[in-house]
Order: sequence, then structure tokens, then C-alpha cells
Amino acid sequence: MKIDTNDLKLQYSSHLLTDTVVPRPIAWVSTIDENGVYNLAPFSAFTMISYLPMIVGFSVVSYRGGKKKTH
Repeated sequence: MKIDTNDLKLQYSSHLLTDTVVPRPIAWVSTIDENGVYNLAPFSAFTMISYLPMIVGFSVVSYRGGKKKTH
């Protein structure tokens, strides 16, 4: 799904972002590394940072002594 947030009224941006993080679902974060390899990883540690502009933050930490591929 792609939503152009520039077309949303401020109140709808706020509701959309709040509904994204409450209740706490799993965030699916997609990345592409320097070699063009795609990765999709689940994150439970994420939160809303701002609704203007719309920003969601997540934490990438070590996993069992190594880096996650999303890092």
C-alpha cells in the first residue's frame, strides 16, 4: 500500500500514524544493501516519532553477537 501523506489533512496524518503503532504490531522493515540484495525483517521495537512530517523510528541492535542483515 502506498499513501501520499502530502495529500492528507493534519488530523488524518496524526490518526494514521497513531494507528500504525498502537496496539503494538510488528513493523516489517525492508532494506536494500550495497549489492542490491533485498531484506525484509520484523521489528517489535519501533515507535512514532513525529506526525508532521510522518516519521516512525525503529531500533537495530546486535542479534546473538552479530549484526542483523537490516543493519
